[in-house]
Amino acid sequence: MTALAAPQSDAASVVGSDFGDRRYVQRALAGTTYISNPVPAETGTNVVVVSTPVRRDGDIVATLNGAVYLSETGAFDLLRSDLPDSSGVTVTTDGGADIYHRPPSPNRSVTTHTAPLSEADWVVSVSESRAVIGPTIQRLTLLQTGSVISVFAVIAVFGWWNYRRNLAQVEALIDGFRALRDGAYGTHVDVGGADEWERIGTGFNEMSDTIDQSVAENRERARQLHVLDRVLRHTLRNELNVVRGRAELVASHATGEAAAHAAHIISRCDSLVETADKERAISDVLDTDTTPEPLDVARITETVVERAQADAPNADLTVDTPPTAVAAAVPQIGTAIQEVVTNAIQHADCTAPQVSVSVSEPTATEGMDHVRITVSDHGPGIPRMERRVLNGDDAIDALHHSQGLGLWLVYWAVTHSDGDLDFEDNTPQGSVVTIRLPARDDTA
Repeated sequence: MTALAAPQSDAASVVGSDFGDRRYVQRALAGTTYISNPVPAETGTNVVVVSTPVRRDGDIVATLNGAVYLSETGAFDLLRSDLPDSSGVTVTTDGGADIYHRPPSPNRSVTTHTAPLSEADWVVSVSESRAVIGPTIQRLTLLQTGSVISVFAVIAVFGWWNYRRNLAQVEALIDGFRALRDGAYGTHVDVGGADEWERIGTGFNEMSDTIDQSVAENRERARQLHVLDRVLRHTLRNELNVVRGRAELVASHATGEAAAHAAHIISRCDSLVETADKERAISDVLDTDTTPEPLDVARITETVVERAQADAPNADLTVDTPPTAVAAAVPQIGTAIQEVVTNAIQHADCTAPQVSVSVSEPTATEGMDHVRITVSDHGPGIPRMERRVLNGDDAIDALHHSQGLGLWLVYWAVTHSDGDLDFEDNTPQGSVVTIRLPARDDTA
């Protein structure tokens, strides 16, 4: 059933008519409320048809249809009353025709928002002038800017406070490490702060105490060794002088085998005295607070070779040095070079040993930061066991040990000069000993 609201004069012509093919009736029978697009009426005004279903017990039994004349003062009075003058409203059909339009005041810098109507194919657009909401937006912007600045200020202050607190703790640790570097072992620091910093401070203090205890023990051990060294060296030299004197006395009065034994005793005494002298030189390198200093190793090497030639006239010594070759070395480096040259002469298996000594300045191929001293001989060579002990490849024990202190003197003098010591085989036989020392530009 379809109900139509019509004027009394038109009711007779409408009753009994079939409106089932009308769109608004079909939409209502389908269960939706429908509002048609405006159509012009005979009166010249626009008319929209409103159709809605009538239900009984949940079933659609009829439709209620009505025609409404559109006028700005009638149908859209609700829109006009709910919106301020700064807001404008436009109602548009799906075909793009404006049903209602009221612009905002003032009508400039407009922002528009649209929404479709579910009951009709209409679109409602609400526009608003920025000139009206501008001050509000500006106030909100200033408020937000002030809030952001406040937040950043709080973050900055907190960050600076945290930085200063951590910086103070880091500076306390740095001061502690500087104190350890300067020899103030046992220094304690108080970093405070969180548990992590407390653990770091406690760990530093424990480390400092351990270093202090270790250094104290090493100093006491060094003092004891120094005392024993002086006593033993003094006693050894005095007793050897007594033994040597008695052996010379025997040799001056004995003949034959007794004289030979006395000569052997004298030789062994001289060897022991020489060993004691080398031990003293090693103690000077290890015990004294020596630091590498710029030395002209070319001149030092020439002096060493001249003395060795004077002590061994039968030796064939050659030396090749540049005018100057300055390297950083301890003062005992001359004794170390002398030991290498003397060792090459004394261990030769001929009456006229040939020994070559050279000093090389830093070069691009050899390394721009080292001066090289090379001693080559054609003797029996340095035993491999000696080399392995000096290089640290074998531990010093009853089976692996050095036959003398000479090479140890060379090793420690070079090591304390921050240099390197190498051993190689010569061709066809013999040894090549190379000492590399850090180069310097200035002389002492």
